[in-house]
Amino acid sequence: YYLHNNVSNLYTVAARLEKQLPDASIGIVNGQMDKKLIEEVMEKFYNGEIDVLVCTSIVENGLDVPNANMIIVEDSERYGLSQLYQIKGRVGRSDRIAYAYFMYSEGKILNEKAQKRLQALQEFVELGSGYKIAQRDLLIRGAGDILGPEQAGFIDSIGLDMYIRLLNETVQEKLTGHKAEQVAGSSFINLDAYIPEKFASNEDKILLFQEILTAPNFEALARIKTKLRDNYGKLPKGVENLFIKRNIELLRNEACVEKISDEDKQITLVLDKVFLKIRGIGNILFEALIPYLSFIKVSYLNNVFKIMIKKRKTWQEDLENILKSLVKIKETNKILEIV
Repeated sequence: YYLHNNVSNLYTVAARLEKQLPDASIGIVNGQMDKKLIEEVMEKFYNGEIDVLVCTSIVENGLDVPNANMIIVEDSERYGLSQLYQIKGRVGRSDRIAYAYFMYSEGKILNEKAQKRLQALQEFVELGSGYKIAQRDLLIRGAGDILGPEQAGFIDSIGLDMYIRLLNETVQEKLTGHKAEQVAGSSFINLDAYIPEKFASNEDKILLFQEILTAPNFEALARIKTKLRDNYGKLPKGVENLFIKRNIELLRNEACVEKISDEDKQITLVLDKVFLKIRGIGNILFEALIPYLSFIKVSYLNNVFKIMIKKRKTWQEDLENILKSLVKIKETNKILEIV
C-alpha cells in the first residue's frame, strides 16, 4: 500500500511511482470512485495482479490482503494515533514479515503530539496492543474537563468512575475469560473531587484517577496516598477528596450498606437486608449508634433499615465513623460479605 490521503493529486502520485517502479503493476483506489470499480481494483490487488495500491485512508478498514506486507503512509503526522494503528493493521495479515513506514515531509518540525503518536506506534508493536494504543491516544489528546473541577461532582461520581470500573471489568474479562463479578450497591457523595490542572500532566491524570478509584483495599489506598505525597508534595483538596470518596466506598462494601445517597441536608444509608438475619438487630443498632443520636435518625420501613445523617461541618468524618460502626456490627455477628 502507498497511502496518500489527497484525492486531488492521487493520480499524480501514482504516475510518479510508475516511473520509479517501471516493472510494477500499480492500481488506484479512493472514496470518490464507483463502488463496483473499487471492488474490482481490490480484487486484483488481493489476487496479486496489482503490486502497489496507491490509495487514500479508505483502506483502513476492509479486505484482508495476506500477501500485502508493506505500507507507506505520506504525511503521517496528520493522522490520529488510533487511525494510524488501524492503517498499520492492513499489513502483517499472514506469516510474512511486514513493514509499516510512517513518513513526514523532509525538514518539517513535528509538534509534540505528533511526535508522541509516532513514538507510541514504535512502542506498541506486539499483537493485541489496541487497548494500549487507545489509552495512549486518550492521554495524548487529553481528557478535557472530565478531570477538572467544572464537572467533578457529576463526572467523577457517575461518569469517569463508572467508565474506569467498566473498563477494568472488560479488560479483566478478556484476560481471564470469566465475566467479572458485579459488586452490589452504590454510593453518591457530592464532593469536589478532582485532580487540578497544575498538579499533574494530562498523561498522568487518567492513570492517577484509575489507581485511586480502583484501589482494592484500605492498605493499597494508603500506599497510593503516600506515594503521591512523596512524588508531588502536599495534596490539593480535590485530590484529598478523591481519597475520601474511595475510602467511603471501601467502607460501604465492608459495612454491607446497599446504597449511600447525598441529599441536600443529609446523607442517607440504606442497609442491606442481611442485617435482618441478626437477632435483636434493632437493639444492636441503637447501642452502636448511641454516640451519634444527636445528628442521625434511624427508620425501619418495608423490611429496610435506613440511617439519615444530618450534614454538619464534620459530615464526612461522621459518615466514616458510622460506617465503621456498621462494619463492627457485621464482623461481630458474622454477616457474610456482599458479593
